[in-house]
Amino acid sequence: MAQEARIVLAAAGSLGDIHPMIALGLALRAQGFRAEIAAAADHRDRILAAGLGFHEVGPSLAQLEADTGMDLAALTGAVAHSSGFLFRKLMLAYAEASARKMIAVTAGATAVVGSIFAPGAAMAAEKWGLPLAWVCVQPSTLFSDHDPPIVPGLPLIGPAKGPPRLWVNRAFKALGRRATRSWPAKLDRIRETLKLAPVSRHPLFDALEGTDLALGLYSPLFGPRPADAPPHFHVVGPATYDSEGGGPPDLPGPVRAFLEQDSPPVVFTLGSAAVHIPGEFYSAGLKAARALGRRAILVVGPDDDLASFNGPDVLAIRYAPFSRLFAAAAVVVHAGGIGAGHLALAAGKPQLMVPHLGDQFDNAARVARLGCGRVLGRGRYTSTVTDSLRRLLNDPELAARARFVAGQTGAEDGARTGAALIVDMIQNHGSVTVKAGQSPRNAPSAKG
Repeated sequence: MAQEARIVLAAAGSLGDIHPMIALGLALRAQGFRAEIAAAADHRDRILAAGLGFHEVGPSLAQLEADTGMDLAALTGAVAHSSGFLFRKLMLAYAEASARKMIAVTAGATAVVGSIFAPGAAMAAEKWGLPLAWVCVQPSTLFSDHDPPIVPGLPLIGPAKGPPRLWVNRAFKALGRRATRSWPAKLDRIRETLKLAPVSRHPLFDALEGTDLALGLYSPLFGPRPADAPPHFHVVGPATYDSEGGGPPDLPGPVRAFLEQDSPPVVFTLGSAAVHIPGEFYSAGLKAARALGRRAILVVGPDDDLASFNGPDVLAIRYAPFSRLFAAAAVVVHAGGIGAGHLALAAGKPQLMVPHLGDQFDNAARVARLGCGRVLGRGRYTSTVTDSLRRLLNDPELAARARFVAGQTGAEDGARTGAALIVDMIQNHGSVTVKAGQSPRNAPSAKG
């Protein structure tokens, strides 16, 4: 394969969305492509440190703050209050500018890879006649009738085991389409400015339409392929990237020293999104750990005062690679982010999940269905976290189940398998001739 053949991956969202794209880009680079990621400027250093190309596409956090007049905590709180805010104010509002930039950076590319949060990727692929792969890093973005996302306030929808529940799921999905019927029209107006024909395709519910390939970058155990998924959709396993500076995931010295001092701690983290609206997550969690005689590690946000937490039985840090940190934990307490959830599953650790926003509610429910953790509502966290932790720490069946699932998912490599399928898509499209030894037939088979 010619070395100049390149693939542009459009990434948007928090690190739970960015890291899988980096992992996929690295796997594509191993296949002989030049992989480039189009993302907000906030992720530039992380992507370049991984050795991938970077294009600035989409608004930065500073631009969002300036345009909305809201700081990061207020923006995160607005998303937590309404997912509609995320799509209307943070995605659709910048869709035209992002699409134009995507068209510019994909000129001369071999293929485009995008996600539900980057509608400009599909427009760029169509503009240049390039093969398009769609990626979802969590099952909730499929909006399957058979396995719909868990949404707060909608207790009637859930996995369909028979016609009644399937009918209810479809009814709520129809209501969702009706409530957001202006969104396809807005995208069609953008398409018109780009001289593309209207398609009236909903950015949420019809995301798989018009793509050559669709990948679920999560474990089939976490979310098996639903019955209503199209034939070109494959669940291939998580695509894991766990580095801040591009090197191997190594624990910082102070973290390593703390872990070596005594028994495994309880790890508390809110990931890279909910960390901006922590409330009493860390203070109440630390109080609970101490009440149970447990040490704690708190992975806190950029505005938190480390000194206010640190003590002989607690270490507050800004960052540590979760794959290494979770492996040394007794229990992982987190918000239900897809990245933290997968890495805790891989570490074989019990999880206490406190969903704050977006897909976290669905992710947490799926981990609980696997028997690897428990879900605690945010409103009940302060008053019940001690009891919840006690039950989790003293549940040998759940601990054994977590270890068993870790063994089941250990061989999954969504980045390698997904990259192989993308190569196959390109070859079938006739864009590039794949060299012997680079065929997807030499990669692990896609599960699901």
